[in-house]
Amino acid sequence: MLSKIKSLVNEAVEALAPDLPPQESFVFHWKAVTNYFIEATDEKVPVHSTNIPYHLGKMLYILKKEEEDATGGSTGPCLEYLLQHKILDTLHTLGRADCPPGMKQEVLSFFANLLAKMHQPLLPHVNVYRPVHRLIRLCGEVRAAPSENEEVHFLCTVCSKLRQDPYLVNFFLEFSALNSCSCIACQQAISKDSPNDAVCSLEKNDPTTVGNDTGTPTDSRRRDKPDYTLVNSLLNLMKSEDSRIGVKACEGLMLCASLPEDHAATVIILYTPFCEIMADRLNPLFEALPQSMDPNGITDVSAKWGLDHIDNDEDIATFPGKRQLISFLSWFDYVDQLCKESHKLVGRALAVSIRERFLHQSVEPRFMQQSEQGVITTTAIIRRCLKSITSRHLLMEFSVFLLGEQDKPEVQSQGENGHRIRQKLIERCDHISDELSIETLKLLETLLLKPCSIMLDTLVICNLRSRKYYDSSNLENGTSADEVIPPSPKTPITPPLTPDGVSPLTIVTSAGDVEREEVVKIVNSFLSLVPEQVKSSALTGDTGYDTYLRDAHKQHRERSFQCCQFEWPSSPTSSNSDDDTRGVFYEGAFLNMLFKKLQRLLDQTYDINLHVTSVIALLAQFSHPNLHEYLLNPHLPVKPGCTTLYSTLENVVKDLNGRIERLPNFQKSVVTIRKQLMGIATSPDQKSMANNNLLEACIVLEEFCKELAAIAFVKTTATLHSQ
Repeated sequence: MLSKIKSLVNEAVEALAPDLPPQESFVFHWKAVTNYFIEATDEKVPVHSTNIPYHLGKMLYILKKEEEDATGGSTGPCLEYLLQHKILDTLHTLGRADCPPGMKQEVLSFFANLLAKMHQPLLPHVNVYRPVHRLIRLCGEVRAAPSENEEVHFLCTVCSKLRQDPYLVNFFLEFSALNSCSCIACQQAISKDSPNDAVCSLEKNDPTTVGNDTGTPTDSRRRDKPDYTLVNSLLNLMKSEDSRIGVKACEGLMLCASLPEDHAATVIILYTPFCEIMADRLNPLFEALPQSMDPNGITDVSAKWGLDHIDNDEDIATFPGKRQLISFLSWFDYVDQLCKESHKLVGRALAVSIRERFLHQSVEPRFMQQSEQGVITTTAIIRRCLKSITSRHLLMEFSVFLLGEQDKPEVQSQGENGHRIRQKLIERCDHISDELSIETLKLLETLLLKPCSIMLDTLVICNLRSRKYYDSSNLENGTSADEVIPPSPKTPITPPLTPDGVSPLTIVTSAGDVEREEVVKIVNSFLSLVPEQVKSSALTGDTGYDTYLRDAHKQHRERSFQCCQFEWPSSPTSSNSDDDTRGVFYEGAFLNMLFKKLQRLLDQTYDINLHVTSVIALLAQFSHPNLHEYLLNPHLPVKPGCTTLYSTLENVVKDLNGRIERLPNFQKSVVTIRKQLMGIATSPDQKSMANNNLLEACIVLEEFCKELAAIAFVKTTATLHSQ
């Protein structure tokens, strides 16, 4: 109250007094601030009970008004006075002493407002960036300090200024061993005057050479540990108990990490605990999660960093652990955004730290535990994380964690020599527990929906690259492999292949009649694979093939965009035989598991079959030519003993033909089951569960073959058009 009265009195006096020139008024207010410290007798009087805030505010107003009235962007006399008389240095000293109490907050606000409101670039001035740098060191020194709000506001203001002019960050990177001004910017100037001295390793943009002790004593001094005070202060404030302060500090760190300056990125990685702190914070949040949670709840929960505000009672009513899950996912969303938006060096280093310090330390023990429910929960959490990842660096590290980096072809007897987690994933896809199998298949499907080159190489392509499945002995008289086509099925079907479901199969391409016939035969091979007495879609008015075509076109565009930088060949090729020393072809553990699951299609539950066929269809969408021909060319000549997708489906159909002969009214039962699945059945089916599984499997098989036909048609015609 006393401060407000004094301000009103001062304003009244100024209103009655004659107007002073701006510079005289500016000097008057500054001397009023300094005179207080000469005349004051009670050091315990808080600053808000003095005239200091009023005079500092007037100084800011005069500087802003002077800049608005200036022409040509010239520096006015008031700003010149501030710079020449080192007013900011004096204010820094007063703020550091925090005398009178609260002075630090006033100084921080003055600095922040000066930098934010002035359009002229002030930071390049030595009498600005020096006191600013010193004031940065004062921020975050004391936990739960009363000045935290002003500190984080000041730091974020500096960050925003650096974002506008990234080169200025060099003024805030220092080497403590150097004399006077030790920032990198000044040392770059020194190095120009000392050509015999080695250039600082940071200036070479080579993180691997930082800290090298070779060279002259001068080199050693320049290679002393750099200090990025701005980042360190923000890291301290990020730990504030006040969540708003923490969020603001994280915003500042995002700005610092995203600066397009290699020097700054290298210092963040090597000389600050930035990556370690960001990754380590995931560990307690993950370990606080319950061992058992509903996988569907984990999938559906929404969490965004900075929006972590939900009522605890509401969380508990939904499912136990939701509050902790949101906290974990919110922070995960932040580090994912950091990996994505940061300088490429910082993003890559942070992603590696997350794998090494979080995934291996906290996630792996839970993933490898014996508790089935614990494994299901952990798998669901990993899948939820993968679903939200937007950073390619973080996605790659998750892939390395889950699948490894194997680029050599697998051998069937590899056993325990392979990647532990990948082996566990593949084993659990065929687990006795359907719930665990489904959750693991969902995880792998989520991985495949966000492909990276190393993931696809490790899972599938490394085993197909040598093309050892291909039987060249079928080639005679120079006939190409694509022309070795068995006779068409007895009842070839040429369904409508356009989205409107009207036009017959027509391919407009300059590739010639042979290629067109080949596409027709491939599509018809899949569509005619299922016996007529098993098909039920036409009897319920749901052919659905045009829907599969529309989906296949969309999926082909998505996969082509995702894989456009993978440097895959345009046609099937055999890699150097020295890379593949296997005596016989082996499709790899992943494809082998999928084919075995597909072989048991008639005996598995509907949900398992849906997820198995979904993963296979997703693999078939990728445009690697070896993978394409192996999965989608029914007429591919393969060596004896080699299993392909089409041969597996043929075995399933053969098994099905033997079973349906023993079931009365088979087609009617299939139609009834289809209507139930479509939600239009009038009464529940009374047959046994075993027969239900068989009937549902028939529907899955029919739809799966239509989906494969659509994928093969879209991919093959796209290839012909591109040629």
